[in-house]
Amino acid sequence: MSNPRERAGYLEGVVSLLVNTVLFTVKFYYGVLCNSIAVVADAIHTLSDSLTSIIVIVGFRVAYRKPDYEHPFGHGRAELVASLIIGVVLGFVAFELSAESYRKLLGASTLMFSSTLIVILAFSALIKELLAQWAFKLADKYSSQSIRGDAWHHRSDALVTGVLAVAVLIGNRYWWFDGAAGLALSLLILYTAIKLVLEVSSELLGKAPEKVIIERIKYIAKSVSPVVLSVHHIHVHRYGEHVEVTLHVDLPDTITLEEAHKIATLVEERVRSELGYEATVHVEPATSKYKIKHED
Repeated sequence: MSNPRERAGYLEGVVSLLVNTVLFTVKFYYGVLCNSIAVVADAIHTLSDSLTSIIVIVGFRVAYRKPDYEHPFGHGRAELVASLIIGVVLGFVAFELSAESYRKLLGASTLMFSSTLIVILAFSALIKELLAQWAFKLADKYSSQSIRGDAWHHRSDALVTGVLAVAVLIGNRYWWFDGAAGLALSLLILYTAIKLVLEVSSELLGKAPEKVIIERIKYIAKSVSPVVLSVHHIHVHRYGEHVEVTLHVDLPDTITLEEAHKIATLVEERVRSELGYEATVHVEPATSKYKIKHED
């Protein structure tokens, strides 16, 4: 596992699994000891976070498999599929939280004060928030939607557990706090889930590259030689870390085929060296007709 990005995905998934397992054990034990159904339920929710962490691990494992006959450009989009699944899981978490919060409001139930539970829950919320911040940093560093989705799952657990800690603290005076805060949090989690699903779906459907990438490719191609008159029809296809680019370049119709081939090869090499993209260049003769049609 020599790729730093692949190692980061595995590390985030494994650390999350370990942390969630420890927190589940602690919260479940004290929830049973203090006869608190709410804390036991929160412990189970923490354990469910492990599902998205497993999805991250599996997604990275598949994404970094070598290209094969059926997938000549690799399996990089498997990570996007994993991100989509995580988004759906977050949606279910939001639904379950909203339903549970609604039941709490209808039942007007209160939580018994326990300093031990408050400490345990506050500590758990702090650990999950720190885990979320670490995962967000990894997601930003390696541009990983699946790690970002897992980070949001960690944060949702931290928020829910934090709300539960406050509810145990003030539940005797404000019985409605737990249910009302839970409903608000469910809306936040649902918004995050929808946003993640839409972003990932757009990537899977072939989202257009940022304008700055297109301009950068044009600049690289034109800087290869002064005879590159125009660059157009740029298409960028992403397969995880592997990116394929196709582009057309207009060259004077007075140069030889050998010279045109040499320039096209130089453009491909420069795109590969500067952007890390695999490029395929189509050469067109810059007659008056082409100049009018493809003017940059």
